[in-house]
Amino acid sequence: MKLINKISIWFLCIILVITPVTIFISHSSIKRKITDFEIKRLRSVNDHVISLLRSGQPADAFLKDREVVVAPYAGAIPPENPQITKRVEKVEGMDQKELALFVTSYHAVNGKNYKITTHSYFINPNEFFSSMFIAMLWKMLLISATVFISARIFSKTLFRPFKSTLEAIRHFNVRQKKKLELERSSTTEFNELNGFIEKMTSRILEEYATAREFSENASHELQTPLAVLRTKNELLTQTELNGQQAALIEQMQLEINKLSNITKSLVLLARLENHEFNTGEDVKFCKVVKNVIQTYEYWADLKNISITRNVDSKVYIKTNPTLADILVANLMRNAIRYNEEGGSIHIELTSDYFRMTNTGQPVDIPHKDIFRRFKKGNQKNEGVGLGLAIVKQICEVCNFRVSYAFVEDRHVFCVYFNDQYLAATDAIPSRPDAQRMVFPGDHV
Repeated sequence: MKLINKISIWFLCIILVITPVTIFISHSSIKRKITDFEIKRLRSVNDHVISLLRSGQPADAFLKDREVVVAPYAGAIPPENPQITKRVEKVEGMDQKELALFVTSYHAVNGKNYKITTHSYFINPNEFFSSMFIAMLWKMLLISATVFISARIFSKTLFRPFKSTLEAIRHFNVRQKKKLELERSSTTEFNELNGFIEKMTSRILEEYATAREFSENASHELQTPLAVLRTKNELLTQTELNGQQAALIEQMQLEINKLSNITKSLVLLARLENHEFNTGEDVKFCKVVKNVIQTYEYWADLKNISITRNVDSKVYIKTNPTLADILVANLMRNAIRYNEEGGSIHIELTSDYFRMTNTGQPVDIPHKDIFRRFKKGNQKNEGVGLGLAIVKQICEVCNFRVSYAFVEDRHVFCVYFNDQYLAATDAIPSRPDAQRMVFPGDHV
């Protein structure tokens, strides 16, 4: 819901609460004022009649056309004097009711007690409430219409700096290395927000530049000494060595290669986390899969692993060609490395998902950790434990989803290209003995 709508609704809720209260207070006040005025008027009439009786003047002229009854009173004057009586009566021939108000005064004049009763009829103040309620409804309708119309008119001017800030943030790209300059406003809060955003984006640009410089330097500075070590190690192999020395040099060469792979993988992960790759290119994914299969067929043949495929043609996915190749290659290497002698690999590709399954033993780690860095399904394997972490990071950068499950003695990795397909179908067979799908970040 938009902010202006929330403000409007909140304002109307306040009015809905306050207006009935004010109507009740107004009604009570009007009712009290009318009644008090009539009581005061009738008491003044009674007092004037008493003054006429005490002065010995005739009261007939004053009593003419007035609802006043003067009668001798045999009893003692009551302590409550005057007495006020109210009675609601229905008006004959009408649906409305009127209030009959009687004021009775007791006075002693020349040794005789008199009872003077004055009464008046006027519309019952409660009858005003229906009219006030109708007026309140009209008031609420007019206020609601005025609030919603004026809010939309004023919001175009009031929130224009805020919308301008949102638009600038939406088009901000850290790779462009351009500082964010936001429009100044006459509203203090908007200026404070813009100042904070400008500071944060400037800091992001600085940290991005530092991280990118580090990844570039790390790639160069670490690979150079590794290349020197590899060259010197190869030179040592050309000298006269005994069997033990040759084995040590071979082991050293393996460790150098492993360290080189770790360095390249960590640098790639850093570049992925810094979003240094453009993922807006339409890549022919079926061609990427075909090329990767051709590249790794020889390695699979060495372990007598059969590769079957069911790949749709003309599958284009919006991603980065380099990342697409790394994604498929890492899954292929993983499928071969953790496969068994004489095993199999099956590859499927549609416009909705890419799935790779392979035979092999169950992993030694919890499924939720399989995409974490330096976590290997089999600790005896020679891999460095970064391949699936890179797959996970590539999927995050490209807005894909990747899952893992172990079903019917097969490892199943599935990359989903759109969330709609993932929500509409279950890509893993539903069996009681099957492990459920695990996504990166799941807590199981």
